[in-house]
Amino acid sequence: MRSKHLIASIAVVLTGWLASSQINGVQAKYEQDVADYEAVVAGDTLPLQARMEKASPRQSIIDLSKAIQHFRKENLAVSAPVDNAKAGDSQSIVDRLLNTAYSYLGVRYRSGQSGPNGFDCSGFTSFVYKQNNLSLTRSSRSQFTEGEPIAVVSDLRKGDLVFFGGRGRRGGVGHVGIVTEVNREAGSFKFIHASISSGIKVDSSTDAYYSRRYVGARRIVQ
Repeated sequence: MRSKHLIASIAVVLTGWLASSQINGVQAKYEQDVADYEAVVAGDTLPLQARMEKASPRQSIIDLSKAIQHFRKENLAVSAPVDNAKAGDSQSIVDRLLNTAYSYLGVRYRSGQSGPNGFDCSGFTSFVYKQNNLSLTRSSRSQFTEGEPIAVVSDLRKGDLVFFGGRGRRGGVGHVGIVTEVNREAGSFKFIHASISSGIKVDSSTDAYYSRRYVGARRIVQ
């Protein structure tokens, strides 16, 4: 009889211990999960990575790394939208501008259109700038009033807007392109633009047609 009571008592104690351990384990796991979440939100993933590396195989570590990268990318996209004044240094903005412009090489000229399947000259420049969160007005004449004037060709930089006279007798601005290369010694430059005859292409200021009609430049990206 005593043996039965002893066994029953031990069973009750073990059951209570196991239940208590499970509850404590769940509580500890909950507290650890909360701590891990707060660390990731704060950008500190090292404690979580160390714990996973100790407890899990390499594949779990790789999956964790991908999840953390995804979290950071999504968090950055939500919390740090691109702004004209805060989009980074001017060189990186210019690089993006030119990459966008080059991606439309060969697209045909279409009067009055601003892409992406056809462009006129100012439609192309305004489109390229807009794709990089920089606003321009729609016509070449109004674009010639924006930004900072660049008086000397040798002071030009990539990404600047260059302007040329139109074909009419009245003169004035009639065409615009984006500088892609500057030869300071020669005082010349290359530019990408919407050519009436060939669509989006790169030309040089030394070409007779453009050298006679060049009227000035403006810098939008300071």
